[in-house]
Amino acid sequence: MASLSSCLDRDSRFPFTCSLSVIAIVLVTAFASGCGGGAMGTTGAMGTTVTASFSGAMPSAVAYQAGTAGQFQELALSGSSVSFTLPEGTTAYGFAYICPTFLAVDSYSNESIIQATTTDTTSLPLACPSLSGNVSATFDVSAIPGATQTLLCEGYWGNTMFGTSGVQSVSGVPTGTFDVALVAMANNNAALAIQIQRGVNVTSNTSIAFPPMTAADELGSAPASITNVPSGATAGFETTYQTSGGLSALLPVSYTTGLPQSTYPTVPTSQSQAGDFYLINAGAILADGQLPYGSPTALVSSNTASAVTAALPSPLNSSIEPVAAAFPTFNVIAGGFTVTGTVVDSSFTQFQASSTVYNTYTYVTETWLGTNTTFTVPDLSTLPGFAPAPPSGGLEFWVLYSTAGTPLQLGNPVQQSGVEFLSSPISVQYVQTAGAFTVP
Repeated sequence: MASLSSCLDRDSRFPFTCSLSVIAIVLVTAFASGCGGGAMGTTGAMGTTVTASFSGAMPSAVAYQAGTAGQFQELALSGSSVSFTLPEGTTAYGFAYICPTFLAVDSYSNESIIQATTTDTTSLPLACPSLSGNVSATFDVSAIPGATQTLLCEGYWGNTMFGTSGVQSVSGVPTGTFDVALVAMANNNAALAIQIQRGVNVTSNTSIAFPPMTAADELGSAPASITNVPSGATAGFETTYQTSGGLSALLPVSYTTGLPQSTYPTVPTSQSQAGDFYLINAGAILADGQLPYGSPTALVSSNTASAVTAALPSPLNSSIEPVAAAFPTFNVIAGGFTVTGTVVDSSFTQFQASSTVYNTYTYVTETWLGTNTTFTVPDLSTLPGFAPAPPSGGLEFWVLYSTAGTPLQLGNPVQQSGVEFLSSPISVQYVQTAGAFTVP
């Protein structure tokens, strides 16, 4: 049986990819979030209009906030977009949405809250996963030396298929038209070769036949280096191949590859097209296998298989722990960034009630914060369709991020929306820390 995973973050050999090992169950969910674009809103008699548009599945509920202290109010979703107009003179706003619950080991509910200003963006391209597709894949990677398994990437989603040839079926994958990749892997999970089929329409019953792989499909390599590596740590990379057709194919390296790494895997020219690019996720690991505090990480992109350099931000030098609360308040991280671009502070919280796991993602820009040094996860539990309050006495996990760079990161820097994809060029740095507490 194929195992369910995300092609953007399937290989967690380097915990700096997301550092959610304490919340391993999160790795089977897609972060429902998105990148903000440029200022594209319109200004009317009342003030500025903000528009959120959705791809994939439509959210179950949406709400907005005017200003930084206003109450969130329900909004009616019309088609695949929704707009709201701020009072004249108001530039700060909040926008919240919750994606339809989907079933994995448990039921998962993903709620996202964006707090930004009209200076940051007035256009929010967002998405919710639509996982009703079924794919039957025919493949043969037996000619690739060392291949023992494959990774089938359907857009942003991925399924491991064991064996070197045959026909295997996977279910619960995204629906829509996007690129699909087959990655041949060794027993140690190192990517060896790749084939890409463009513009596949994935439905509830889709068959994909990949031609037998040959030496022409084998991966190459290009130089990569990391600067500002913390003392006592060594550098490593994870690479995804992003296509203009919505593919995010992870190209994992060997679990047994020594550190530091000096190259990243590259796609053969027979499988690449204009508009594709590499997303290189760089981090560092200490000699004892632990991460530098704050997991300093950088994302860079390259449109060609050429040398790249990633500069890490400074690691954190002090612990940042929120006070236990159903809707906790987080201290803003001082990230030590060396890239330009709006700083976004964000949090992830997770709790379970009955058989449903509730995930909440909060993204706050530095312009929304102003001089404030803390932000609080908004309580939307009284609004119809949104997540309930965490139960008293239950365990609540949390992750705190701080991100800087371009494009504007109104979403997790590694796994954007699960439906919306990163665009090149990219220069992003982030730090993060995580923990858990018992809800009072």
